[in-house]
Amino acid sequence: MKKYISYHKNSENLHSLFLRKMRLNIFILPVFFLFVIHPMISAAQECSFTLTAKNNIESVNKEGRIYFIELQNNSKAEMAVNLYALNKNTDKNPDKSDSTKNVKLDAEILNGDGQAIKGSVKLNSNELLKFQVKVTVPVGTPFGVWNNLLLKATSDSCNYYSTSLTLYTFIPNPDEN
Repeated sequence: MKKYISYHKNSENLHSLFLRKMRLNIFILPVFFLFVIHPMISAAQECSFTLTAKNNIESVNKEGRIYFIELQNNSKAEMAVNLYALNKNTDKNPDKSDSTKNVKLDAEILNGDGQAIKGSVKLNSNELLKFQVKVTVPVGTPFGVWNNLLLKATSDSCNYYSTSLTLYTFIPNPDEN
């Protein structure tokens, strides 16, 4: 009987030890995942920049139209930002007309001095960059229509983060004043 009691006590101790290990693992596993995932979440939150324009709805004349844009790096680190201007022409126009008749315009991204921006721009933490987007009308473009130009900012250090702004340009008939 003594062997049975001893064996039974050892069995209870093993079972109790096993339960303690299971509880510990159940506690440690979520904590471990938090430590592993937290840096990824924090890195995603560090990627933050904004594009703003004083006015993003304009008409164009023979010389073109210049939009004045600001890019703000809201993150805590220096960031290289890539800027793109793409003819989108898929959204409704500001006058609620359909975009099926919209036209493509030429766009160039310029620094504050009017020089073309090539490649990416580097911004320090909380730095504000003022730049321009010059829109011109190609020869043969019809009048009385719109263009929706998507200005997009991305960063190679932030794979899944981008911001954009749509610039709406109306092409009036230059003979009508």
